[in-house]
Amino acid sequence: MNTGLLFSSFPFIAGQGVSLARMSDLDLPALWDVLGDEENFRYAPTGPLQSPEQCVTRLLQAEAMFRDRVAVMLGIYPEGGGSRLAGVFEIYSIEPRTQAVTVRFTLSRTRRGESLATGALRACVDYLMVNVGVHRIQAYVLPANYRGILVLERCGFVKEGTIREGFYWPDKGIVDLSLYSLLPTDLKRPQDGHVF
Repeated sequence: MNTGLLFSSFPFIAGQGVSLARMSDLDLPALWDVLGDEENFRYAPTGPLQSPEQCVTRLLQAEAMFRDRVAVMLGIYPEGGGSRLAGVFEIYSIEPRTQAVTVRFTLSRTRRGESLATGALRACVDYLMVNVGVHRIQAYVLPANYRGILVLERCGFVKEGTIREGFYWPDKGIVDLSLYSLLPTDLKRPQDGHVF
């Protein structure tokens, strides 16, 4: 796994109908729409941000985590229409020995149903497996998060099981989480070498 490539500069990942890229101060109003909406955090380990000013802090944290080679936080942008930020995509728990990463994504409530999460996940899988050499991509999801599960399954992720009462989430207490993963052998590769 080439973590040097992953952290050489913020990746720009293009997919079908969507791109993932570094966020900037220009995205702050749209970022607040995503991270300040309580509905978006019904299935997340923490609650929404409490003020638009906290979005500035979140961007600074994203920059620091990238600089420290801990995580990559990218904006999800639909192609066309001014490309206003529609969501956030995170790559974290980067394990070079097992060549594994964990991902999570959050979309603006107003952009659901447009296949943006599916497009973002497919583009990220392609980038991570083909370019970076990641062998295992995983995601944890609450069993009641049907939309998140649908996106994962649509992208070929396999449910490994449910970890019962195994996680403590500050805003939810002790929770069950289902673990989904994707390995190169789970995907059929077309002749162009891309995973989708």
